[in-house]
Amino acid sequence: MSNHAAGAESAVAIKPKRVWLMLTAVGCVLVSVALIVVGLVLLDKEHFGWLVGSVFLPILSSGVLVGSVVLLIGAWNLPERNSWRGITLIVWGLVALTSPALGLLFLASWGLLALSLPLVVTILMGMFRRTAS
Repeated sequence: MSNHAAGAESAVAIKPKRVWLMLTAVGCVLVSVALIVVGLVLLDKEHFGWLVGSVFLPILSSGVLVGSVVLLIGAWNLPERNSWRGITLIVWGLVALTSPALGLLFLASWGLLALSLPLVVTILMGMFRRTAS
């Protein structure tokens, strides 16, 4: 019976870290969806041009802001926030958070986010693997 109780304690100890990691991943997905939609509209206006209207940019900017705040909250509460992985996630979230403030130059910062997205996904996948074991 004591082995069962010890297993329950270790599961409880891992759970908060996993919650923050999932919150960080959700924020990354929210930002990524906005980047994908903008990329689709820019690359193939024939098929995806109908998405563009008067509320297109405000809705996408709001999605990026919400996603970056969620990502920053999750990344800040991760135990690895002082490592290069955590710092990368926090910087990625800060770039996403400040991008709508740049006016028409937001595409430059979104391009930077899109280029660094594979690194962020790799970091998140590695963190998920480490918490699973």
